[in-house]
Amino acid sequence: MSANRALREFLYANVYYHPRVAEVNRRACEMLRRVFDHYIVDPTQLGAGATKRIEQEGLHRTVCDYVAGMTDRYLMEEHARISGR
Repeated sequence: MSANRALREFLYANVYYHPRVAEVNRRACEMLRRVFDHYIVDPTQLGAGATKRIEQEGLHRTVCDYVAGMTDRYLMEEHARISGR
């Protein structure tokens, strides 16, 4: 059990909460927030399949599910498109 605890402490200190990892996570969260907010304001950007779900499931749930299903690459591409970068 102590080996497991030592490994967990090492991972939290050196991987999960390392400053460089924290910065990457912060930027990823910011991208997610911006893309989510963009789709809330303009849900026509979601595409036909997701747009059909809005009436039954609600806008926020539909956008949340859509963003949750994005790959990292697609999120970065959408963020770049939305922000004009």
